[in-house]
Amino acid sequence: MHKTAVQFGAGNIGRGFIAQLFHESGFEVVFVDVVPEIVRALNAEGSYTIRIVGPDACDVPIRGVRAVSGRDIAAVAHELATCAVASTAVGAGALPHIAPAIAAGLVERYRQGADPLNVIVCENLHGAGRYLRDLVANHLPAADRREILDRVGFVQAVVSRMVPIQTPGGSEGRALLEVRVESYKQLPVDATAIVGSLPEIVGVMPVPNFDAYEARKLYTHNCGHATLGYLGHLRGLTYGYEALADAQIGQRLREVLAATGEALVRRFDMDPAEHHAHVEDLLRRFANVDLGDTCFRLARDPIRKLAPDDRLVGAARLCESQGVDPRPVAAVIGAAYRFASEEDPSAVELQRRIRDDGLDATMVAVSGIEPGEPLAAAVRAAYDAAGHARA
Repeated sequence: MHKTAVQFGAGNIGRGFIAQLFHESGFEVVFVDVVPEIVRALNAEGSYTIRIVGPDACDVPIRGVRAVSGRDIAAVAHELATCAVASTAVGAGALPHIAPAIAAGLVERYRQGADPLNVIVCENLHGAGRYLRDLVANHLPAADRREILDRVGFVQAVVSRMVPIQTPGGSEGRALLEVRVESYKQLPVDATAIVGSLPEIVGVMPVPNFDAYEARKLYTHNCGHATLGYLGHLRGLTYGYEALADAQIGQRLREVLAATGEALVRRFDMDPAEHHAHVEDLLRRFANVDLGDTCFRLARDPIRKLAPDDRLVGAARLCESQGVDPRPVAAVIGAAYRFASEEDPSAVELQRRIRDDGLDATMVAVSGIEPGEPLAAAVRAAYDAAGHARA
């Protein structure tokens, strides 16, 4: 079998993260993408550059790459039939569009008697591996469906590499393909979903307690980013790193991460020292000026980010379930309900609901927080305090 890796999606994560891991592991990377300019440039250049920004700044050349159009199902199926590993980084909404091509490749692979294939699913969606498996199953022939699915693993991953807003380069060739990212390159994957064996891949960490890593990403990384976004926006700051450097916000962030960290350690029996080291490394990464993450970007789409199981309310519920005081997280939830920006349709809608229905009714509808709960009282107090601070 050829030592190729098929990468669905040649965007910032596919091109700027997963392909680097494959390349450094000795694989030829074959991208599958639907943007004609990207496909043409990858095939014409055969290489591109990843620019690492921040304290570890350097250029990482990615050589020996090529691409096929995602609309050419026969070509995609041929690549999947002969590859050693595959990965997706297309965005959760695009998974239904790549399922037919994956199914065609699995059928061809099955008929050739090839080894089992693992597809690493790098999507920001809980249960993305199972979701993609079900989508693909719908496109497999009924007679062989079970046997084909028994020979493929849909292995969910936790993607934590941060990608800054890309500065416009050229519209052709290497300038079009160049991507800027941070240096972090660990990729935990669900060891229990692997079928057969996964090739050795730089940075890929098969972990048996994958739920713990997924929860940590949401309630440490994403929750921390939201904290900087909402508190920083209230303070009138532009960048996340500015919010982190603010003494009061920085202290609030540490209080939030201490609460969620204690809850994670209790819930998933994590090593407290290892989790503490993870948090300290994350704070160092948040301080990377070159990432240029704005408070607006970290705060935008508040209705989604205030959902019952998302980074803030989900973190508060985790704290409650583990006997940890959720008030540090509630303070951020209160600030999030104050997020008002005419540039963000979600923020406009959130403020309209609060104005028309009141805060309590909006908390029920958006976050599943009932008025009589202690969490509601804590959020309400934080919301009021944020209003006074803004005034």
